[in-house]
Amino acid sequence: MVSCTAFEHLEQDVAAVRLTLQRKIGFGGTQPVLVDLSKLEIARIGPSTERVDGIYFSDFVEQKNSNHIRPAARFRHTADTLLGDKMMPLSHFSRFYGIENGRIKTGRLDQFSDSTIVLPVRNSDCQYIGRITAEEYGGLSKKLYFRPLIQTLKDRKELSTELLRQVKEGGYSDKKARYRLNGSYIRRQYPLLTYYPGGVKVTVYAPDGSVVNSQTITDGAPGKIFLADSLGNAVFINRLKFLLPEDIERLNAILAAHPMCPVLIDNGRYYQYSVKNGSYREYIRQDLFHPDSCHFVVGSISRQK
Repeated sequence: MVSCTAFEHLEQDVAAVRLTLQRKIGFGGTQPVLVDLSKLEIARIGPSTERVDGIYFSDFVEQKNSNHIRPAARFRHTADTLLGDKMMPLSHFSRFYGIENGRIKTGRLDQFSDSTIVLPVRNSDCQYIGRITAEEYGGLSKKLYFRPLIQTLKDRKELSTELLRQVKEGGYSDKKARYRLNGSYIRRQYPLLTYYPGGVKVTVYAPDGSVVNSQTITDGAPGKIFLADSLGNAVFINRLKFLLPEDIERLNAILAAHPMCPVLIDNGRYYQYSVKNGSYREYIRQDLFHPDSCHFVVGSISRQK
């Protein structure tokens, strides 16, 4: 792992404090998104990872004792059974997750190759999920959501470029495409401020249709959620409560085809993500400095042509 200078340590710590303060007062939020990880080339992202595309989430940092990140074989054959800074007994964990052949999956230890780096699944409510609903109620309470200014301007520019390409390819007779190039349309797609309904009830269902008490999903609904199965099917969700209806429908189509288990991830200071042009260094700057070996950052890399 690449080492950092003392100045870089200090710079990261200052940036982490600034981001935390911004989040506390309601600025610097992240946008709702659904990413089908099954269709991407997934990798553990580090300082030397090449062709980084998206960066989605990370596991909890255990700085004094990061032995919770190790090859599956070392979990199967070990006398070192107290994991992490809090000395969690290995016997408490029945499921693990890791990245194997470009796919991220969760399952029993015997479902991973010996050399695959795996981590324990910390939540106990890890049964398979077949459907999730997010329904508004109340409607009078509103919450103001501030989107990051620089990212929003970048998103607007990229949308404008894509719409211009579509117009050129389809000809200027396409009035709908030409209308979408209008600045007001683009601003509506990526507004700086949005009011969201204050009341959204999230309900989780098993594949047989019965209601599941999944605190990992309901507590994580305002932020990040990660679900996966043992075959490499997985999804990343951010701000489930505010996903568009069509994204909820797409999520449930994925879950109907491949029921998945929720996996508890760090949903505190590491609340930001990137669906493209991800940067490992920018991601870890959300918290105070920790050695790279303490981080297990999950992202995607572009496939070689």
